[in-house]
Amino acid sequence: KFSFRLFDSTDGEMCPAQFGAGYTQTLMARLKDLSTWKVSAFTGLPNKTIRNHTHDWAKTARPTGFAHLNEQFKAYPGWQFCLTANAHGRVHGILIDDTFHVVWLDQDHALYPEK
Repeated sequence: KFSFRLFDSTDGEMCPAQFGAGYTQTLMARLKDLSTWKVSAFTGLPNKTIRNHTHDWAKTARPTGFAHLNEQFKAYPGWQFCLTANAHGRVHGILIDDTFHVVWLDQDHALYPEK
């Protein structure tokens, strides 16, 4: 399941005001696909197709993580998955039970900028 209850649309760097052509369709297709997965498949070994993994915040452009969330939600590890190989960036959020709470739609891959 997916929830947008924690979605932060005010952070222009991690969620641009406008998305590129085809972004919404690509996002919906990925959410539809992942909604058929068991949580254990998502949290298991990293999958090259979706590039799923938790965040090592110290290695990101946001070392304080999801700083805007309350302490309860900040206690959960941050997760990411990709929409496509490189063209549409990543979706970042937290996983609580069987629900992925989307926090950022990082179309430009700003959380892990190229070095």
